[in-house]
Amino acid sequence: MRISIVTPTLNAERFISDCVNSVRHALAGLEYEHVIIDGVSTDGTWEYLKMQPDLRLFQGRDGGMYEALNRGVQESRGELIGHLNADEQYNREGVLDVMQKFQSLAVDAVLGPTIMVGPHQQFMQVLKQVVAPMPVDADWHMPVQTCSFFYRRKLWERFPYPTRYRLAGDHAWVREQLKRGAIFFSVRKPIGIFTWHGDNLSCGEHPGEPELLDANLKKSARIQIAKLIYRGRKFLADGYVREPVEYEIFSEGKVQKIRIEKPVLRIRDFAYYRSKG
Repeated sequence: MRISIVTPTLNAERFISDCVNSVRHALAGLEYEHVIIDGVSTDGTWEYLKMQPDLRLFQGRDGGMYEALNRGVQESRGELIGHLNADEQYNREGVLDVMQKFQSLAVDAVLGPTIMVGPHQQFMQVLKQVVAPMPVDADWHMPVQTCSFFYRRKLWERFPYPTRYRLAGDHAWVREQLKRGAIFFSVRKPIGIFTWHGDNLSCGEHPGEPELLDANLKKSARIQIAKLIYRGRKFLADGYVREPVEYEIFSEGKVQKIRIEKPVLRIRDFAYYRSKG
């Protein structure tokens, strides 16, 4: 089955080559395309992209990331979709595990753990999302990391990304898909690599962002019970166990294989890493 990786870009010269090389490496031997939607970059991103003959490129001004993603999926030709931002990468072993699950199981989406690295690609933590969320779980947190998530095209066709959000459109999209009965499945190998740096979209303030989660709902007994159930399922899946983790990451055009014997599972303060961007 064909896979489409959709990457929105805007002035991403610092990261885009490692992202592109990561996709090539992670999906080598599979039928795939890498679709880039550029929002008229001015820093050299577009010049680099035009020199890559294996990419499908589209450029034009848009109303934000989710509008760009919708265009990318619309232009894509794959049955399976992955959303990978320009400052993110894929881990090949995790991607291959995902594809095997789509081949053998009747599922709509597959998610898994995410490696989080700092601005110089130093390991920070592994986000162990190792249980498939229930619909209620999206009412109190974002239950997937988009770089560690693949889904069947039919999900987007029935409900594209909502463009009224600047930051939380993917969360609103996941929540709606779960409520519509989409079947999610989780794997244990890390799929995506997320880079924390000072320019992350989520680092800044964005006044006027529509409220996604009602404050009273998050405090309700229903949500408190849902949290306990989710955390219990994660505990039973060894989601809180610091087991060794391996992944591959590109840096300046070269791939490195990293093994962390006892990885950190949660960092409470990302300010240090943001300031080092």
